[in-house]
Amino acid sequence: MLAGRGSTEHGAKKGGHPAYTLPVDRLEQSGLNRAWITASAALPLEWHLEGLTCASTGLAPEQRSDRWRAWATGPDGQTIEGEGDGPIAALNALALALRPLRGSASG
Repeated sequence: MLAGRGSTEHGAKKGGHPAYTLPVDRLEQSGLNRAWITASAALPLEWHLEGLTCASTGLAPEQRSDRWRAWATGPDGQTIEGEGDGPIAALNALALALRPLRGSASG
């Protein structure tokens, strides 16, 4: 949570503007940063980590999903996806799916 206006917990006012306490890095605490970095490291050359999203296809109850999907694309338009019960699991599944490609496509 951000500290209130005028807080100097992490320093004095600079340039007439109050200093704010930055929130704790929740991505790092949850492991999401590490999972994203692991999936990125598994990418073959010229591949790109494209995204991470809930697998829901809409807002109607029958379209809702608790599953998550991560995907990457290659230089020729190929797509590889990983899916899991949460965002970290989806990124880890993508990293596993990319490993066989990385050995042959990384030079």
